[in-house]
Amino acid sequence: MENNTFGSRLKALRISKRLTQENFANLFYLNKSSISKYEKDKNLPENQLLIKIADFFEVSVDYLLCRTDQPKLLPSNPKPMTCEEFLKSYVFSNEEVDSFSAYFSFPESYKQEVLDFINFKSTSGKQL
Repeated sequence: MENNTFGSRLKALRISKRLTQENFANLFYLNKSSISKYEKDKNLPENQLLIKIADFFEVSVDYLLCRTDQPKLLPSNPKPMTCEEFLKSYVFSNEEVDSFSAYFSFPESYKQEVLDFINFKSTSGKQL
């Protein structure tokens, strides 16, 4: 499922925190049905609640509203991120998480083959 609506992003973030709709609703003093309507894109929360939801998930309101695909706003003078910080700043699909996990379990020679393949694909794609 693509995260290209407010509802789909809210659901993905909620699931990433292992929260049920009911648990999540209780955190914000809402009904489970409100969360269901948000996730089905039938309603949007009011501005103040939207800000609280963004703060809770540590993402920007712009990300929740699909105005950007970058979950977090960049500071004006960003410091270099570690690989772990970078990975934590994005919401990945289960398939992507599985792929990362598999990659990190590979022996170094396999990792190099994967990197060589990615490099090949990225440079061959620029020539098209």
